[in-house]
Amino acid sequence: MVAKLPWYGSHSYLNEYIRLNSCRRLMEIGVLDGENARTMVEVAMEKHPPGEVEYYGFDFFEDGGEEVTRRLKETRCKFKLFRGDTLETLPKAVKDLPKMDLIFIDGDKSYRTAKSDWENSKTLMHERTGVFVHNYEFSGVRRMVDSIHGDSYQVTMMHLPSEGYVAAITMKKRKPSMAKA
Repeated sequence: MVAKLPWYGSHSYLNEYIRLNSCRRLMEIGVLDGENARTMVEVAMEKHPPGEVEYYGFDFFEDGGEEVTRRLKETRCKFKLFRGDTLETLPKAVKDLPKMDLIFIDGDKSYRTAKSDWENSKTLMHERTGVFVHNYEFSGVRRMVDSIHGDSYQVTMMHLPSEGYVAAITMKKRKPSMAKA
């Protein structure tokens, strides 16, 4: 079991977005121990039966994904975990994945991987999808977020005292439905 790290918060803004937008299809890049996955799924189940909530997680899963699998099985949602480097797993997976309601990018902080994660994730967006990018303070993540074209996407920066800066990305046609963080 992975110990709870002091810098790892509950990401309450994700839960708020899920509630406000009745999200049921969730994707997370950088799953860690699955606690955030379980919390997001439980919030989605406030408005949807467990069998209608879908979770897709990407990580190296150092323990083989056992802890994450256990936590997700307890929720009775539908889920699929993809083990390995997202430079390889994500481009293959997006071909068969449905459009997502929420995508949380919290994986590798290098520009190359952050850019690849974004490019692949945006193919899974629909007009109401919220994409949240954690750790804007890292130079690779910042460079990726700053390169997003404003003609198609709206990027809103949130400063959260416990987590630093997080980018919220939506398609340009609408503004994200969220209370101020």
